[in-house]
Amino acid sequence: MKNASKKTGNNNAAATLADINAQIEALKQKRIGLAQPLKDRYAEIRGELLTTETQIRDLDPNWKPTPLKPKAQDKIGEIIAANGTMTEAAILAAVGDLFTKYKVRQTLKKHFTADAAGKYSVKVA
Repeated sequence: MKNASKKTGNNNAAATLADINAQIEALKQKRIGLAQPLKDRYAEIRGELLTTETQIRDLDPNWKPTPLKPKAQDKIGEIIAANGTMTEAAILAAVGDLFTKYKVRQTLKKHFTADAAGKYSVKVA
């Protein structure tokens, strides 16, 4: 008797698992369907942006679009300019998750000067 009840329990678990997997797959398909209008709108806006960029380049061949991702040196420079001299920890806190700790430290070493107290300021060339 015990063997029969275990087998039925396993069948129920397998059926439940199969049902859950089917529901997950249905939700994934629904999510893909919801993303399609956003993809279409993105393609439309990107086409408009490329057209505008072409028009600008026709008028000014030297023009370059500003990058969408900020450079670490520029962002850290803005933060130091706004707040005055700052420690590395304060700069890391102000930058947040925009750059890695390694990137911030390397940028500070290359482009900024530290005083004896470990506070960074903009390098004077």
